[in-house]
Amino acid sequence: MSNNKIILEGCIKIFKESNEIELNESEVFELFSLSQIHKDKNITFENIVDSIVDGGNDGGIDSIMVFIDDEFIESIDDVEQYTFSNKTNTKFIITQCKKENSFKENPIDKLITTIPILLDLEKNETALLSRFNSDVIARTLILIEAWKKTAISGGSITLEYIYVANAVEVQVNQVFKQKVDQLIDITKKVLSIKEIQFATFSSKELLELYQKQKSNRLSIEFKDRPLTTEFNNNGIGYIGTVKLANYKEFLKSDCGEIRDDLFESNIRHFQGLVDVNKKIKNTVENTTEEDFWWLNNGITIIAEEPKEVGKKLSIENIQIVNGLQTSYSIFNNHDGDENDNRSVLVKVIINNNKETTDNIIASTNSQNPVSPTLLRATEPIQRNLELFFQNEGYYYDRRKNYYKNQGKPATKIFSIQATAQSIESIIFDNPHSARSNPTTLIKNEINYKRIFDENKNFKAYLNSCLINSKTHNFWLKHNDISIKSKTSNFKLHLCCILVKTYFKKRNVNFDELTTLNLNLLDQNIFDESIIFLNSNVESFLKENEGTNLINIAKSKDFTEYLFTKIAEKYSN
Repeated sequence: MSNNKIILEGCIKIFKESNEIELNESEVFELFSLSQIHKDKNITFENIVDSIVDGGNDGGIDSIMVFIDDEFIESIDDVEQYTFSNKTNTKFIITQCKKENSFKENPIDKLITTIPILLDLEKNETALLSRFNSDVIARTLILIEAWKKTAISGGSITLEYIYVANAVEVQVNQVFKQKVDQLIDITKKVLSIKEIQFATFSSKELLELYQKQKSNRLSIEFKDRPLTTEFNNNGIGYIGTVKLANYKEFLKSDCGEIRDDLFESNIRHFQGLVDVNKKIKNTVENTTEEDFWWLNNGITIIAEEPKEVGKKLSIENIQIVNGLQTSYSIFNNHDGDENDNRSVLVKVIINNNKETTDNIIASTNSQNPVSPTLLRATEPIQRNLELFFQNEGYYYDRRKNYYKNQGKPATKIFSIQATAQSIESIIFDNPHSARSNPTTLIKNEINYKRIFDENKNFKAYLNSCLINSKTHNFWLKHNDISIKSKTSNFKLHLCCILVKTYFKKRNVNFDELTTLNLNLLDQNIFDESIIFLNSNVESFLKENEGTNLINIAKSKDFTEYLFTKIAEKYSN
């Protein structure tokens, strides 16, 4: 075994232990690889897990990811609520991850066969389900919907194939290369797009990615020494102007792209060439007698641990909370000429108080026409839930990737949306709705207030998340491939059944959920639950012609059918 592979095995072991993952070697290798390859993207561990579609009848595909303007798309609900334009950038990533010692042609052969069938718009869900598992179809339906809407709006579409192997290094023969070319040609014909890439990763590349950590400390050089101001004992502020070239350099990652992680606390992503950004672009590109900062509101940064040396300010845990559109416009359109003396106004607020940070984020964005739902993370109940989870040894990720960036165990981090889905499924008996409309749970005011109720015992919120997580882990380890394939779209339904099996009754209320002993949710209860679910999925399909695994998972009729059967089971 090579040194690279030996070291990588150690890295994977640390990854598994630090994230408290209980899966087999192949599954851990897959999670590790996807986490390293997408390290610089603004995605969560939950997103990576959701993207995985491998198992029986996967068509040679292990993961499918859809990004619209760099945002990970979790569901068709996300796609439907997105505003598409000719500036929309959509990217699809299809990954094969094999813990094998070499790159083989067989995985490419499978894709060559799979892609023309999977992306055939004339085939319906039922036809596809006869060949592929329901996870593959569910993720593909998201891809197809994003593909159609982007194409109709005139936006740009790219697709990237990724092949990961546990080889010492990337070594492929000429036949392999020819088959890759064949796959790309077939994909171009099917999708009618030109931008298609194929990337390979061996243990050498994975180790390089693992060693390349995100830098939490950056330096920004002001034009003149920044003005320093304090407010009682609550924080320090730095105010000054930064030359456009220097600000662009501050935003640049090691690979020359914009550091998207700096904007994770911003409430919206880059909006493309809308009217405001067109004006900023023109101002950046055309030098006049007016300084840039005279015409622009500037940038607001929240950070920690400042070290000032002359005109340079070194800071940690940086978040640009206002000025994203300006930042992207400067990065995309300035030529980097250091002789350009124009500058942008930059405010740096040194503060690690979460409530103060939330208030700054809300206030600095209040002038924008943004839906209040995008500021959920700053609401009191969300802060209180975060504190409760933390006191219990878990992490409520109300601000995306906050705890991931701090290196907390991935399996102990729960997002707002995942929590909402768990509550909607387990407490309100709506797993079909939680699965099909996850975004609506947060954005719709009535749904949001029903789910997130300050008067409810927060222990039930945490227990719901832990039940969901435990159910998923049981499901992953289940040995019957046929049952796993049939129930993969019903994991939220399975959570409900598990709870009702534990209490041995149809209706379980909020207070009862707080008393549930998670240690007693054992393998026996899971086995009983998944057999019950599988049996009723099969019987419902037989009794309702024209239905399939995808649409009944979203169906209220099936949920009611399922819970009626549970009521009958425990009627005595």
